[in-house]
Amino acid sequence: MLKKLAIVVLVLFVVVGFAAYPTVKKLRVVTPPYQPPGELVLLDQGWTDTQRNEYHHTAQGTRLVPYRWLLALEQPCLSPFGCDPFVQPEYLGRFGFLASPESTLNPQALPVGFALQEDFADPETGKRYPVVGLNCAACHTNEMRYGKYSVRVEGAPAMIQVTTFQKAMGVALILTELIPWRYSKFEAKVLGSNATPDQKAELHAALKAFMTRAKAEIAATEKAGIYTLDAGFVRTDALTRIGNQVFASDMANDANYAVSKAPVKFPQIWDSSWFTWVQYNSSISDPLVRNIGEALGVRAAAKLYGADAKDFASSVNLPGLKKLEDLLCGDNPYTGLRSPRWPAVFPPINPTQAAHGAELYNKICQGCHLPPTDELIADLRSPKPIYWVTNSTGKRFLDLRDIPIAEVGTDPNQATEYKNRTADTGALGQGRVSASNGLKLVTEGIRDRFFRQANLSTEEKLAWQGFRDGSIPAVRDDLIYKARPLNGIWAAGPYLHNASVPSLYELLASKEQRPAKVFWLGSKTFLPEKVGYETAEAEGLSRFDPTLPGNSNAGHWFQGGPKGNGVVGPALTEVDRLALVEFLKTL
Repeated sequence: MLKKLAIVVLVLFVVVGFAAYPTVKKLRVVTPPYQPPGELVLLDQGWTDTQRNEYHHTAQGTRLVPYRWLLALEQPCLSPFGCDPFVQPEYLGRFGFLASPESTLNPQALPVGFALQEDFADPETGKRYPVVGLNCAACHTNEMRYGKYSVRVEGAPAMIQVTTFQKAMGVALILTELIPWRYSKFEAKVLGSNATPDQKAELHAALKAFMTRAKAEIAATEKAGIYTLDAGFVRTDALTRIGNQVFASDMANDANYAVSKAPVKFPQIWDSSWFTWVQYNSSISDPLVRNIGEALGVRAAAKLYGADAKDFASSVNLPGLKKLEDLLCGDNPYTGLRSPRWPAVFPPINPTQAAHGAELYNKICQGCHLPPTDELIADLRSPKPIYWVTNSTGKRFLDLRDIPIAEVGTDPNQATEYKNRTADTGALGQGRVSASNGLKLVTEGIRDRFFRQANLSTEEKLAWQGFRDGSIPAVRDDLIYKARPLNGIWAAGPYLHNASVPSLYELLASKEQRPAKVFWLGSKTFLPEKVGYETAEAEGLSRFDPTLPGNSNAGHWFQGGPKGNGVVGPALTEVDRLALVEFLKTL
């Protein structure tokens, strides 16, 4: 009898599937095959195992779904017989997420960057409940596969596919909501076997409300063509997505959505706490503004509409953000997370080539990217530093070089889209403002609400703000890109701010040597000679087309003629290019 029932269900599934083929096709989630990790190599970057675990799993107030929902969710397969758990490590690994062991902070051994928060504060309902969200480690931790090894690099750009992951979770929730027997299993896992009718009704209502809001957001963004360009592996359109979350979703104003066409690579984040400015377009100086904005962009909740909008109620976990920032920055420059050194399991560096490369770096690169770390540390300790600025708190910050976008010639979209964007602040009462002023308004509102509630002194506030004393603006929107120091650059590929150049070797090319050719992102296989990743076509990887908006691989060329208009240095011979690559491995 059961066998016959299963056959009937299967036939119905096939018939319905053909009838609804366009919908079924839309629900299909394509991922690359699982890339099994090799022998894990942990580099000495200044953290203990405890600190590494805190970085991987400290909650910052973001929400993917309620915690028990995630544990009960099945993968988005279209099978009448059920699917494997969504949180299966091999499945999440297909999106690039890295395995992490069970710990007090991570009781279900979820991947790096997944954070359980038991007391998530929902600003719309006033309720508190356990959720799982992403923290900064999800996008800023990577593993480089070489031979039998997996080299873990803390703070490096993560080779993850956020867009497809979000689709997979959304489809899994849709199937849970639509298919009765799937929902029954979900309900039993979330509530247990002794759930009351009231508990069941509450769960059903919660899922329906969650899905209604999610579907409305998807409908609004699809109608306006907001996210037609998939950023793919290792990238996201960070500033546009933060703005869309804050100005549109949190302000309940669909007219504030902006089209996403400025994808950027997740940046490496070692040393960033001590830079004068962060973001590729050098737009944020205050670390709390940066981190609150990042949390909102990764779906921390905020209620910025209605009569109480100016209360700036949000789920942002400020103590969690401070713990993460403290891990990264330490007490002073170079005392927190350190940049990685070239690992012993990679082929050894050629000292003769590296020495020639060091001479070239001094002549060609240092004017923008500053000297190597040893020189910067010596200058930091000098009574009159060249490369550091000191503010009224006595703290020193590395004064990065800002390059006009027309001069460096790289894809301008991140800087121009942010510069040109405006938003209606609605119930916050500031009228239409620039994106930078809107971001400042909201992040400082959330920050100041916390400061009042915590009753912090002036000195404590300065410490929470990374000792920024207000002598420079918290945000700006100039048409510039910053040139950061290149320590650890070998672990920060692909290259340029939009990941449009696969290797360091190709970055040191002329215009003619770097054509606009298609390649694929998503492989973790590291190629040490020219310092990049495998870019061959494979199922589920991201097709990178340099002719699409935001994807240009132009600029930062090395060729004859005057500097400017994309030319940053003289033409390099093959010997020179390889020597510079070899030297960059030493940083």
